[in-house]
Amino acid sequence: MKLNTESKTIKHFIFKSGENHVQLLNDFAGHEIDLFFRYAGDQSLFKLAMIVDALKRQGYVDLSLTIPYFPGARQDRVCNSGEALSVKVYADFINNMGFRKVSVFDPHSDVVAAVVNNCRVVKNHDFVAKVIQKHPSNYSLVSPDAGANKKIFDLAKHLGGPKVIRADKIRNVADGTIIGTEVYADDLTGQSLVLCDDICAGGRTFIELAKKLKEKNAAKVILIVSHYEGVANKALLKESGIDKVITTNSLPNACLISDDFLEVYEINELI
Repeated sequence: MKLNTESKTIKHFIFKSGENHVQLLNDFAGHEIDLFFRYAGDQSLFKLAMIVDALKRQGYVDLSLTIPYFPGARQDRVCNSGEALSVKVYADFINNMGFRKVSVFDPHSDVVAAVVNNCRVVKNHDFVAKVIQKHPSNYSLVSPDAGANKKIFDLAKHLGGPKVIRADKIRNVADGTIIGTEVYADDLTGQSLVLCDDICAGGRTFIELAKKLKEKNAAKVILIVSHYEGVANKALLKESGIDKVITTNSLPNACLISDDFLEVYEINELI
């Protein structure tokens, strides 16, 4: 059976000193349980661990986990002395719970699958296909940077071979800061462009890229991101030339409500 960790059948509270505690209000039927868990900060991971312990104490040992957004995925390498390998720390925490299978939606890189035991990666292919069905068929995909090329070419193959326009970030070689964006196309007059990536945080990458696409006369720019933190300035996204942002509710953000500019898909239907 599927059990949402946000279910009202799970009583959760935090003591004033900061400790988590949970109580299962039902004895859940069946021996196989698939926990659906949306990461909501590190505190939520302790809630998950408490739920797993409570289930095991009721005799449920065949547990799997669906965790759409995997924390630490962007910190998948150590770039500077003294840094933690964050994705490995989060993976070890999850691995210690002993899940039979861990399903993750469109993680940032292949490192997640390498460090998470029994990992099943759900690509964004079906999600993007559903979105594109609702928009004009004459479109090109845009890869936002060199790191995304592999995933975008894989997506294009799944979608039947639309044109892929590559872009890249221009960085200051001294400190690594982004100082510009390059789009490898001369003229985009009249074209509808679908810009795809795994996550939108502040949105600067997409804002600068959309400006360049519009400068090259793109007719329409749609941004599709699998995970949306909800902190990007929507007004700046619009001003940059992005016509619509399409995402999922993989992160439990109260501001994530569909409107004319932001379209939100139910993650449960995609994973």
